[in-house]
Amino acid sequence: MGTVWKVIFVTYVCLLLYFVVIKFNGSIDRIISIKESRDSGYWNYNLYPFRTIRPYLESILNSYAYMNIFGNIVPFVPMGFLIPIISKKYINALITFFISLICIIGIEIFQFITMLGFFDIDDILLNAFGCIIGYGIYAVFKKLFSKQSHIFQKV
Repeated sequence: MGTVWKVIFVTYVCLLLYFVVIKFNGSIDRIISIKESRDSGYWNYNLYPFRTIRPYLESILNSYAYMNIFGNIVPFVPMGFLIPIISKKYINALITFFISLICIIGIEIFQFITMLGFFDIDDILLNAFGCIIGYGIYAVFKKLFSKQSHIFQKV
């Protein structure tokens, strides 16, 4: 069963990179405009917490607002769920959070360097919240099904 979870995790990471990180839509024009933006002095980062979240929360009924908030939380829920499942030994919440945070910061740095997105501290906060939710789901399932399934038992 461990191999199935590892395949699911690898598939998840590939889909996450493709749809969330790279956001490639098949057009090379976006890549060209990214290079031109950097050459003209545009830098794509936000280091002030809640700078981008606050306006979204203030207009949460706007579809763009909740799509942005939930679009930064939901894709990272599986990470918090899958990391402890695929590990060789039990990983607690703190270690899962630390591994998730390293992955999220790596994604943000990649987006900054390639200009395929923004390095945004708010994205890090929302993505990390998604991972925490995922770990919470894992913990609940583990508690409910640990005696019935070998998936949640230490290997």
